[in-house]
Amino acid sequence: MKDSTVLPDLRMFPIEALVPHEDTDPRRIERLSQRVLSEGRLKNPPIVAAIPGTDRYVVMDGANRSGTFVFLGIPHIVAQVVSYGDPGVELDTWHHVVSGMPLEQFESGLAQVNGMQLLPISLEGARAALATDNAAAYIVCEQGVRLVCKPEGSAVRNIHRLNDIVAVYKGKADIFRASNDIWDIQVPYYPGITALVIFPSLRPADILQAARIGERIPSGISRHIIPNRALNINIPLEVLTADWTLERKREWLEEWLMERMAANAIRYYAESTFSFDE
Repeated sequence: MKDSTVLPDLRMFPIEALVPHEDTDPRRIERLSQRVLSEGRLKNPPIVAAIPGTDRYVVMDGANRSGTFVFLGIPHIVAQVVSYGDPGVELDTWHHVVSGMPLEQFESGLAQVNGMQLLPISLEGARAALATDNAAAYIVCEQGVRLVCKPEGSAVRNIHRLNDIVAVYKGKADIFRASNDIWDIQVPYYPGITALVIFPSLRPADILQAARIGERIPSGISRHIIPNRALNINIPLEVLTADWTLERKREWLEEWLMERMAANAIRYYAESTFSFDE
């Protein structure tokens, strides 16, 4: 490591202290549950940040992992703590590629959402409207671009509005993440593409507010970039499920970390990586 004393902030938490800010995927949680039980360990810790004014932490990344522990009834979990103020911690926004759904069904579903208005617009105009908080989202399809206008008097940054949009195609189409709004770039990778759904840029306040009031942003939208992420910690389930006090488990974690350091088992990799087993 650049500095072997500067390690990821790993802490032991009661599972109820971790609050998701986005929807979880029940199918993925079921698969993860089987994997966790089979491997008998927590491989990669969720990433969390403190919710100001509370003793709870919002799950920035790893909602399905923490949801798996809730599903399995495991009382404690190890998570990596970061802050939106930490150097290199960034919040970005994924967009959705909607695939395998007839465009007519997709657009008619949007039209049936209470207060939803779709207006034809240029791509440049849609980008400008979203950047200035004058739209809830915009849709890119083969026929052009549609602006999703907010209902009169409503706030653009409305979690309910995001969920209403995603509900039109969730469970009815395949959903993939995209980092751009260029139709011609996406089409070769998704032959059955129906549309691109472009969401407004999220802000840390949006994530913290969702967790604070118990609302959830649709899954696959928030994108947290976390430097110095802890991977492959492989905490045994027998420790996390043990009938020990939280303090005893925290002491165990501290001893485990010191043992890892003494064994020179911790490595820092500065290179960007691709994971093919998520």
